[in-house]
Amino acid sequence: MTVGALSGCSPDTLIGSPRRTEANPRNLLLIMVDDLNDWVTALGDHPQVTAPHIKALAASGTSFANAHAQAPICGPSRASLFSGLYPAQTGIYGQIKDAQLGPAVSAVSPTLLLPQYLRSHGYYTAGRGKVSHQGGQEGMFDEYHPRLPENGDYGPKPEGRFKWDSDKTHTDWGAWPDADEKMIDHITASWGAEFLQQEHEQPFLLALGFVRPHVPWYVPQKWLDMFPLDTIELPQIRANDLGDVPKAGRDLAAVPQMPTLEWAMENKEWRPIMQAYLASIAFVDHCVGMVLESLSTSAHAENTLICLASDNGYHLGEKQRFAKMSLWERSTRVPLMFAGPGIRQQVITDPVGLIDIYPTAIDILGLPANTENAGRSLAPVLTQGKALPIEPQLSVYGEGNYAVIDPNHRYIRYADGSEELYDLRKDPNEWVNLANDQSLASVKDRLRAYIPANPRSDVTIGR
Repeated sequence: MTVGALSGCSPDTLIGSPRRTEANPRNLLLIMVDDLNDWVTALGDHPQVTAPHIKALAASGTSFANAHAQAPICGPSRASLFSGLYPAQTGIYGQIKDAQLGPAVSAVSPTLLLPQYLRSHGYYTAGRGKVSHQGGQEGMFDEYHPRLPENGDYGPKPEGRFKWDSDKTHTDWGAWPDADEKMIDHITASWGAEFLQQEHEQPFLLALGFVRPHVPWYVPQKWLDMFPLDTIELPQIRANDLGDVPKAGRDLAAVPQMPTLEWAMENKEWRPIMQAYLASIAFVDHCVGMVLESLSTSAHAENTLICLASDNGYHLGEKQRFAKMSLWERSTRVPLMFAGPGIRQQVITDPVGLIDIYPTAIDILGLPANTENAGRSLAPVLTQGKALPIEPQLSVYGEGNYAVIDPNHRYIRYADGSEELYDLRKDPNEWVNLANDQSLASVKDRLRAYIPANPRSDVTIGR
């Protein structure tokens, strides 16, 4: 999937006659989960994950076990998903304020953001929680409820830190607060569940953004108790894993504000961190379950398309780090699943991207295609079981740094030209950099061709 030139259509061409039939779902429930890594995919990458509601949702429809974010950080990933454009097209490589999202996109394309596009076709659009990076820009939804000021960005916080004292990151972990009802995700889920119980004359988009398992990993004690420390299985690591990573790669992935694996091991905090992350997954799964249970008992159960996705992955010790913001597998690979009327029960292992959500959703809803979308509709896979041509996925972190992922390899090229190449069949942990193996030069050449030749300059610098 290459990043091509914009088609240059006018806004008028985005509005067409809906081709919805009785077989099409009427509504879209979009669930965004923040920093949920690939442990909950159908491949089951961590055996102790407790997420029965997300698991059941995946089993009821199509789960993409090899889905990737177009950027391994919240802002540009969500900007790409909602605009349907690659970061290289918009120049959004870093965090961006909601008020600047629309202008940044309109500077390069007449496209509408996904909620706006649906509204242009008669949808009522409602959202709550962290939907875009800061929630929902003005005019993005008919009805949007921001995170409550008393809860802060990521939920209620104690007066001080429990474990990690750095004002440059939200990172910390521990038991807080004392009740689920005080958690911002529980408030979001309750509101979403109530929305689904109401009658709606118009078709609707309901977008719910859950913040766990984003840091700080605070949840009530009962969720931590589900994962006794002495039973937790730690990820596999390799000593000197970064020894064959070029300096540009080490520098790009350096997150001095976050704990290092060395620190976590010396201070016996690796298992507590893992416990808090697993507990945060279990808690957010409970919140997702509240919404899905409400939908199942509502009048909308049989005519609502469900899409659940995460905006990026997260390292929990792999590559000696506790962070996202890298071009390795754990940062870019994310859960992505669709369920609802007409969606087949299957697991797809071909690579896809979050950029495919926009064209896929409007296709399944029976709306005309937005010709500005850079992704492709996965509807033939979801509804008919058809195989689509395999297209490598592109992820970018910072201007000029790209990862290209196909079913067998991950190729990374940094802005200075240095490279990494991993054989994902033999080396799923990405421990052995094969970039200097001359026998694989043709593989690098093939994947390198997917890197855009004329990317837009970074418009987020200084914002």
